[in-house]
Amino acid sequence: MPLDNITNLTGGSLSNIAPDDPAYKQVQRRVLELTGIDLDQYKRPQMLRRLDSILARCHLANLAALASELKPGSEMLKEFMERFTINVSECFRDRPRFEALQREIIPNLLKRNPGLRIWSAGCSYGAEPYSLAIILRELGATRAQIVASDIDPKILDAARAGESFTGNDFRNLPRELAAKYFTPISDGHFRAADSLRPLITFRQHNLLKPAPAESFDLVLCRNVTIYFTEEAKDQVTERLVATLRPGGVLFIGETETIHRPNRFGLTLRSTSFYERAA
Repeated sequence: MPLDNITNLTGGSLSNIAPDDPAYKQVQRRVLELTGIDLDQYKRPQMLRRLDSILARCHLANLAALASELKPGSEMLKEFMERFTINVSECFRDRPRFEALQREIIPNLLKRNPGLRIWSAGCSYGAEPYSLAIILRELGATRAQIVASDIDPKILDAARAGESFTGNDFRNLPRELAAKYFTPISDGHFRAADSLRPLITFRQHNLLKPAPAESFDLVLCRNVTIYFTEEAKDQVTERLVATLRPGGVLFIGETETIHRPNRFGLTLRSTSFYERAA
């Protein structure tokens, strides 16, 4: 029997759909094969709301229709990635924490390693890594490097271009730094300064897959794991910590908490900052 005959129209809500629904399972398989995203590792209510939104925005009747449209290189696949991933960010998001980075965390790490290596995981359109690059430039850290990663190749292209910034991105960025490092271009957008670009390398990475076989002094993963199940969140934390050098720092979102951080070899240093045991 065709899947279209098995699955009813969504009626605008997938909240009651069963985990073993045939059309849902087909979407799950297609998404995993094409993107590496395992829907089972996301909190189910939030994940279903995102799928609901995708169906509505793309004028699809049901999950069976979505499954049939998800093909390698298709516009629907690009649309799915854009809608399913969350790309909310801004420069110096949670300004007190970024001030702590500039005033204390990064200077202390630089004393130990002038060739500081930083990983911005889930970098979206680049507000976070460019913010880090501004801090490094202001501190004169010419040997430091930032690796910025995201699962969405389209948003990574935007991050590389460094031209997706609007006035809203600078609400927490000191005015003098916004003027120094961003230039107006068109349609209310701004371009990041060329001086920031050599500090950042962009690459695609899925946080639910093994972490890069590299070592970092500072890892930022902020407001990403809140969408994962507790089991997936723990797996991601383990992988992030594994990339940290002894004494390295993990920086998470202001609304996030690592419960019992000692089980990961971490110690809470201050709000949002955890240090790996030396």
